[in-house]
Amino acid sequence: MEKKKKKKRDSLKLVKIKEAIKLINQEVNLIGIVLERREPKRCRNNDWICTVRIMDDSYPSPGLTVNVFSNTFEELPRIKNHQDIILFIRIKMKSFDSGEGVNAACNKMVSSFAVYEGGTTYQCTSNFYDDAQYKSSIDDLRKSLANRSRVDQALQSESSRTKAQTEEKFSLLREIKEGKCLDLVCKILHVSEDMTDIFVWDGTDAPPVPILAYEIEEGEFSSSLLVHNLLSRDVLLGFPTVGTILRVSVNSHIFHWVKPGEWVELYHLLCEVDKGSWIGKATDSTDVQLARDERLVEKITRIYDKRVSFKLGHIPFWSFPSPPGLTETDDDQAPFVTLMDIITFPKVTYKYRCIVRVVAAHPSQVEDLCSNENSGQQVLFTLEDPTATLDAFLCDKDAEYFWGLRSQNTDMLRKKWNRLLGITESSESGAPKNPPWIECCILSYYTHKADPWKTRFYKIFGTRLLD
Repeated sequence: MEKKKKKKRDSLKLVKIKEAIKLINQEVNLIGIVLERREPKRCRNNDWICTVRIMDDSYPSPGLTVNVFSNTFEELPRIKNHQDIILFIRIKMKSFDSGEGVNAACNKMVSSFAVYEGGTTYQCTSNFYDDAQYKSSIDDLRKSLANRSRVDQALQSESSRTKAQTEEKFSLLREIKEGKCLDLVCKILHVSEDMTDIFVWDGTDAPPVPILAYEIEEGEFSSSLLVHNLLSRDVLLGFPTVGTILRVSVNSHIFHWVKPGEWVELYHLLCEVDKGSWIGKATDSTDVQLARDERLVEKITRIYDKRVSFKLGHIPFWSFPSPPGLTETDDDQAPFVTLMDIITFPKVTYKYRCIVRVVAAHPSQVEDLCSNENSGQQVLFTLEDPTATLDAFLCDKDAEYFWGLRSQNTDMLRKKWNRLLGITESSESGAPKNPPWIECCILSYYTHKADPWKTRFYKIFGTRLLD
């Protein structure tokens, strides 16, 4: 039986699209270059359909539409580039509109396909067999297409249309707003094992989030929703240290194919704030596909590379042109780093300089800071920048130097405390706080030599809060 199937399969030769459109209701083998891939959709029978438009040197325009059917999402074609080549085996030619139009159907029961980039197969269906006999045809198609200006014009037209759409449609992470949906071109950095969360990045800084008083009082701000608390340090070491990493909560099968390292287009992603942290949420109308405009990806990457090459590239976007001058540091020549730089730094002990916001404090009341039980004026600040949050101690001589008080002056301390934490009369009555950006020096250290990484802590030093 297998020999008969193989013989029948091999009996079909490759045909050009120009010839195939005349073979209505017949099965053919085709090779074509991909012009367009539309987003997969569910059929009435709960199967999937994905439409691609292909062309070859015999039929460059408008190309042939092929409807690919499958009972699993993973078996649908994933096209990385519009110049990739796809090989279809045993697809059936069909007519519609009373014979005025022609398309093809690729049904997994009898059909198969493989997709190529530069002569290398990067995807094929589970029922696809050896393609050695088609290698020369694939090479010939690529060479002939490269030498034909009409093909270049068709591809340029498609690319220009896509670019115009993407430039107008997509936003950056620095433009997100709470409760609003956006379309985003971003890089997948990590996918959780249970496929419920993906972590995306585009090199820009999400805006700072106003802080609600009850979140601080109830200790909810520094939550497990923060990226660096959800992932191990080993995973974080592979992440960029500049730019916000957005956790996207997914509950849909449409994300099951995404892989770390891929650039994707996210459509209609809902952005929310949960306990002081930006998160993205997939809704029923959210969609994802591989990024189609390579030039847009290159532009995003180029902007990021240019940013980090500057001396001030690690400063938060939202602190420019400069922090409001609330603090000064002893080491004003040290390069600025982000909090993610600090978290992933290869040495346990080191000194850093950064620009952050103080979003929470423990104790949370200035009176407790001045109490007899807290003779060293010890306080644990939660620091934030667009990349991470970090808990840092301030105590003893460093605290005395920071506050500039040799005696416990509660009124003066309260004034500085409120200014540092963004506390105003309106925020005391329940309005959100918006702490200012400050410059500070941070020291990382360990408490147990036998296990330095697990006992690594941070403290503020060499920083003074100005009057």
